[in-house]
Amino acid sequence: MKKISLNILGEKFEINLENEFFEYVKEDLIKLQNSTPKELLFLILEKDKKEYEILKKIENFGREGE
Repeated sequence: MKKISLNILGEKFEINLENEFFEYVKEDLIKLQNSTPKELLFLILEKDKKEYEILKKIENFGREGE
């Protein structure tokens, strides 16, 4: 377990993350530090787009199996 301190848009956060999950998200956590609202928006949209594309692939794969 890792305890992380973040400063996002002037607000401080302390969170505990499992080590494996921390390794998965650490690049995003670095991007969040001292980011602008615009940068946060694009980070969220980028993640949402990836999730959407994965869900569409799963949906299409499910249809092929019918």
